[in-house]
Formats: sequence, C-alpha cells, structure tokens
Amino acid sequence: MELYYQILTVIDIICDAIIDGYCCVVFTRPFLDHKKKAWLTGGAYALTMLTFDFMPWYINVMLAYILGAAVICVTMYLNDRTYIAQKLFLSITFFCLRWQAARIVIYIYNEINGIVIHSLFTTTDKWFWFRWDVIVTFLGYDLFIFLFLYNAVRCFLWSYGRGREPMNSKEFLLLSIPSLSGAVSYGVVRYYSYIYERDTAGKSVYDLFVSHDLILSLFTLLSFAVILVTTYVFRQWKSKQEEERQQEIFSMQMADLQNHINEVERLYKNLRSLRHDMGNHLMTLEQLYNKGEYAAAEQYAGTLKKNMQNISGNVSSGNPVTDVILSSRKKEMEEKKINFSCDFHFPIDNTINSFDISIILNNALSNAIEAVEREKFHSQDMAHISLTSNRLKNMFIIIVTNTYTGTLEIDSVSGLPGSTKPEEGHGFGLTNIRHVARKYLGDIEINKEVFEGEERCVLHVMLQIPEI
Repeated sequence: MELYYQILTVIDIICDAIIDGYCCVVFTRPFLDHKKKAWLTGGAYALTMLTFDFMPWYINVMLAYILGAAVICVTMYLNDRTYIAQKLFLSITFFCLRWQAARIVIYIYNEINGIVIHSLFTTTDKWFWFRWDVIVTFLGYDLFIFLFLYNAVRCFLWSYGRGREPMNSKEFLLLSIPSLSGAVSYGVVRYYSYIYERDTAGKSVYDLFVSHDLILSLFTLLSFAVILVTTYVFRQWKSKQEEERQQEIFSMQMADLQNHINEVERLYKNLRSLRHDMGNHLMTLEQLYNKGEYAAAEQYAGTLKKNMQNISGNVSSGNPVTDVILSSRKKEMEEKKINFSCDFHFPIDNTINSFDISIILNNALSNAIEAVEREKFHSQDMAHISLTSNRLKNMFIIIVTNTYTGTLEIDSVSGLPGSTKPEEGHGFGLTNIRHVARKYLGDIEINKEVFEGEERCVLHVMLQIPEI
C-alpha cells in the first residue's frame, strides 16, 4: 500500500499547487492590465511551490512560502513595473490568506478524521482506509482549501477594491501590518511546532491540548477579519478623499467661472466707456478730415484702433466667452514675459458648450504657465506657449504646447503625467480636461515631442462634435 499512498501524496501536492495558482490568478487579476499577466503570475507561483515540494533536500516551510510570495511580487513587477508598493502589499497579503485558509481546513480535516476513526468505523481493512483517505483528501481537504482560499480572496477584493493605484509609505504600512502580523503568527506557530516535535520524538503539538486546534483556528479567523476591516476602512477613506477631490475640482471650476465673470465685467465697462466717447471720436475725426489734416487724422485713428485692441486683447476666437479667457491668459503671460502664440477658432456650428471649452482652455493654459515657470529659463525668449485648434470632419482638436526640457513620466493607468505631490491637489487640471473631453466622446493625450524645433510638452484634446 505504500506505493499507492505515495501516488496519492504526489497527486495531492499537484492539486494544492493548482488551487493556489488559480487563486493567485483571481487575486492578482484586478491589479494587472491584462489577464495573461495574472495567469503568468499564478503559474509562476504554482511552479515555485511544486519545485520546493519535490526538491531532494528539505526546505523550511516558512521560507518556502516567503519565497513563493516573493515570486508573486517579482512576477507582477516584471509584467507591470508600476506601483511597486501595492504589489508588495498584495504579495504579503496572499501569503497570509493562504496560511489562514490552510489553518482552518486543517482543523476541519482533523475533526472529521477524528470522528470517523474513533467513532464510526472500526474496520482494519487497508483498502477501505485507502479509499477513505482518497475521499477525504480530494473531496475534503483539497475542496475545502479551494473554497476557503477562493472566498477569502473574493472577500479581500470586495473590501480593498479592484484596480491599480499608487500607494505611499504610510498607506503601505497601514495596510500591511495586519497581513504581516498574520505572517509572523504563522512563522511562530511553525517554529514552536517544530521545536515540540523535535524534543518529543515526533509527537505533534496539536496532541498536547484538545482545544489547541480550535483556539488557533479562532485566532486565524480573527486575523482574517482584521485584514478585511482594515482594507475596508482604508477604501472608505480613499473614497472620501476622492469625493473631496471632486468637490475641490468643482470649486476650481466655480473660481474659473468667477474669473470669467470679472473679466467680462471689465470688458463691458471698457466698452461702455468707449461707446460713450465714440461720438466725440467720430466728430474729432470728421473735423480733422474737413480741415485737410489727414496725417493728424490718421494718427488719431491709429491711437483709437490701438485702444480698441487693448480692450479686446487682440483676440478673436469666434466666441465671446473664449475671447475673454484667451485675453485674460494672454495678459497674464505678457506680465510673466512668456511668449504666447494663439490660433484658436471656436467651432462655427456652436454645438459645443462654450463653458466646456472654457474649462479646457483655462486648465490647459494654467498648467502650461505653471510648467514654464517651473523650468526657470535663463532667458525669457526660451519660454513659449502655443494654442491651436483644428477641425477634422466631426472631430474638434485643441493642441496646447509649452516649452519643457525635463522628463515626462506618464502613468500607465490614467495615461496622465504622474504627480510628485498628489496630496497637494496637483493634477486637477488634466482631470478636469479629460472629464469634459469624455463628455463629448473624446479623450486627451499628452506627451513630449519636438514642436517647432524645440522640446515641448504637447497636450491634444479631442472632442467629437455632436450632430445637429
């Protein structure tokens, strides 16, 4: 019978590795950008654990599972080299979930075997007990380990959420402490079990106290509950942060609107003043022409034209709202000695809301101005910002560029440049622009390229013009 039991053990080990690998796939799939990468991670973990099981020399169980968790982290990183802290946290957590599921199943397995061996069956038939071991192994232990681990993974994904996201050191520490505590507990249990078995000539520590298994299982459930509660509270906190972020975005939009209103009021006052004096200006010009003083009349007309240009900002985009914004931004750039070129024209069919365009222009030009100011050019002639627009059939494209000599790191999830100071509210501008673009079934693209002979950061905003 020894051969049959050896075969049963080998099959059981392979089944355990397949179960662990599949649960690892389910666990890592939401945090990788492709399903294939999750299968590679789960496969690497399963092969690693199989290798440890069939190695000709002994390896400590704790060390084996630590190395398995490291394989998960490394494989995820090689497939997607972003958000390393999150990947490390996930690896630690899976290690802990795997131990917790196994600990509970071992308790159930021992209880079932104890009841059967001591109460129900007294036969000495070897084949009967072999068949019983087959049933208990595959329909008992392996099935239960799959159900417990799979559902533990699903519970974790429910509490923590699904998606790749940056994780700073404080967040990593907060989330990892429960899992690390569980992992350390596993190591302590394994260590003292080994010491006891060594010093008592192979007697199991679980035979020492009748309630030892039950107490350990209850501790395992408590450890798992702590992980779920911590991740759930963390997710609620992040959701609240996102709500506050949206409120701040709304406040910024309202501030932009207030600036528009103030600028319109300023222009309106200037136009009223010009209209009030227009009769006097026309009468003066008429008198100069009647007297034949053409040179003086031409000079007077030139001065009047210059004053009118100063009022309108020398901007004519085809829409009064965008004219106000561009005039205000142009004036700001002139004060900061930034070269600005503008060739923007509002769509003539007016199927795009002018306020939506104002959000795009305000945020895009504000970001460009901030980026140019951070460059700290030695010569102001080196600072350039440009704004252009194009119409391609039903697509309206806005292009904003600014001089940029640094390295532009694009986040692989959002497609936007990563912010080094997200806690200070950076990155709202591009989020606002994307929100408006997607309202018109469009999107944005930002990259660094050579534009008009110099290195620039180029923002493309694509909007689909609705059909009338």
